[in-house]
Amino acid sequence: MQRARLSDHLILILGCLLLLGPPALLLVRGFSISALADLMTPSSPRPDLMQMLGTSLIIATGVALLKTVTSLLAAFALVFFRVPGARVIFPLLLLPLFLPIESRIMPTVLVTDALGLLNTYTGLILPITATGLGTLILRQQLMQLPPEVIEAAQLDGAGPLRVFFDIIVPLSLPIVAALLAFFFVLGWNQYLWPLIATPSAPDRATLVSGIALLRIGSPASITLAAIALVPPLIVFVIAQRWIAKGLAPIRA
Repeated sequence: MQRARLSDHLILILGCLLLLGPPALLLVRGFSISALADLMTPSSPRPDLMQMLGTSLIIATGVALLKTVTSLLAAFALVFFRVPGARVIFPLLLLPLFLPIESRIMPTVLVTDALGLLNTYTGLILPITATGLGTLILRQQLMQLPPEVIEAAQLDGAGPLRVFFDIIVPLSLPIVAALLAFFFVLGWNQYLWPLIATPSAPDRATLVSGIALLRIGSPASITLAAIALVPPLIVFVIAQRWIAKGLAPIRA
């Protein structure tokens, strides 16, 4: 028994080292004060560090909020309303999961350009939110909620909005917090789309896409890569308790 437990711990430790070793090495050896000072000064075509940080925060926060809110509303509608064509709508919502933005980059650029959203924050955020992952997760969670709870609220005169805000939202807070963290990191780590969606606005570069504007392997690029790792790690540390709760079934 002790040997099995010891081997389990060794496997976990080895897995942690393999996953966290490269980022830790980058943070320790890649960070350079002189390169940081250079990044604080804009240099064509690269904006300064604070501009890239602000753009990254806007995109990541926008993606997290928009994607989570729309996913929760869609899941609520699919589970508790008789939506016409729901059996067709739900698979269509899941279709973008098999077609990530990198695989549909050209049509996405054409549509974004036709809507006049290139070089805008809206154009940077909206295409990233076009997946049904959040709806899939929240739908499965809401389906575990006993229908008697909703029926009791409706008998008390509660309308859809009251049911949503008084019952659905409080019971879904753990999974919503977990999705907010996940989608924040998803928006933060975007590399290709920010480069393509801002052809005339290099000042909209993010911390991740800004690495492409530097000489690969230079102290500045390594330092920028190290800095880009920090916010997702902070978000994970803050949200890990909510992520664990979000994996548990909803209990009314």
